[in-house]
Amino acid sequence: MELRPFRSIRYSRATIAEQGLASLIAPPDADADSAAPGNIARVTAGDPEAAAANLQNWLAGGILDKERRPGLWNYRQTFVHEGATLVRDALVGLVRLQPAGKSSLLRLEEPDPERRERSLALRRTLRADFTPALFLTRAPLSGRLATTRRPDLTALDSGGVRHDAYRITDYAAHVELQGLVKNVEAILAEGEDAFEAALEYSRDPAATKFSGAKYKLCAILEADSPGLVVRPVHRLIRGLPDWNPDHLVYAASDFFETRAFSSAGEAVAALEELSRLRPAFVLVAFPEKSTLFVLRDRPDALPWPAERSEAWRNLDATALEIALFSRLLGTDGEALARAGNLSFTTDGGAAVAVVEKRDAQGAVLMRPMTFSEIETIAHAGERLPRHAASFDPNFFSGLFGFSLEDPVY
Repeated sequence: MELRPFRSIRYSRATIAEQGLASLIAPPDADADSAAPGNIARVTAGDPEAAAANLQNWLAGGILDKERRPGLWNYRQTFVHEGATLVRDALVGLVRLQPAGKSSLLRLEEPDPERRERSLALRRTLRADFTPALFLTRAPLSGRLATTRRPDLTALDSGGVRHDAYRITDYAAHVELQGLVKNVEAILAEGEDAFEAALEYSRDPAATKFSGAKYKLCAILEADSPGLVVRPVHRLIRGLPDWNPDHLVYAASDFFETRAFSSAGEAVAALEELSRLRPAFVLVAFPEKSTLFVLRDRPDALPWPAERSEAWRNLDATALEIALFSRLLGTDGEALARAGNLSFTTDGGAAVAVVEKRDAQGAVLMRPMTFSEIETIAHAGERLPRHAASFDPNFFSGLFGFSLEDPVY
């Protein structure tokens, strides 16, 4: 991994004093139309021409400033997970773009074509990058990034996550941190759409005059960090014609062992106790009882892709896609999502509540993946089914950014 410092574009002190940084930063999926004036979502989302105009006006008007000297950053997030306060430190800098299969930068999911095209259009017009992609690595970064000094930037978001940014300007520190990540593998865990869009743009003849076009703003997190939380991504099913969960459970018996529970909580507890050697998930669909699905040993009638490994076949998300969606419902998760029949959430309790209110036909509750599973798939050169895992909390946009037109140091 080639890591470089950068001259960060960030909100000016006057802007932060006037509006507060918390009102200016935003998660990567924020909507530009509903964002407050001055919020970074008006630059990172929406119409590319409008975003570029906002960026130009904000730089000219002093809403945004650019650092005079290049630096790396420590992006610290402090948050509560399952009653415990966790802290994670990520190293933020520019990572040189490299194609999959030809570098130590391993991919985890296939990019979404529509999101990639939107990212490409925005990058081509904006010629700037404000949203870091997440890489996971075994490089020993946490100890090196630990600090007790006052952050250069700090904000508390509406979800209770504290975002602190510490600027690292010392050249010797840059060299040390660059050395730590130089010869190690790293897994692209979040931001694959924007990363692939950046890679595509770097090949555009129009981009050759911009040295920054060969790099992507990234946050690099040590995989052993206690703040690395892998959350399950649950599915909500809506609007399917002829939806009959009773018939679905009956038809699934060819491929799954099923067990009914009187509550979703009991079913999830049973799911969490199962061995990881067998894929499983829970279906909640009222008025039926919550049902635990456990894939039978080697159900050969399923349409398994021939080139996939045993580890890939043993993933919970794979069993859901191949057995439930493809074989039993005759479709796939991406088609359901495009049609508005499938949505995703990391909040299992909220998913069950939606079904209880009859605002969804059913919820599929998943287990969180282990990092060992993630590493195995990535090192094999395979890709996870989309929405197989979530790495919460989100890295927000608006703490730092860089211009593709700037020289790379």
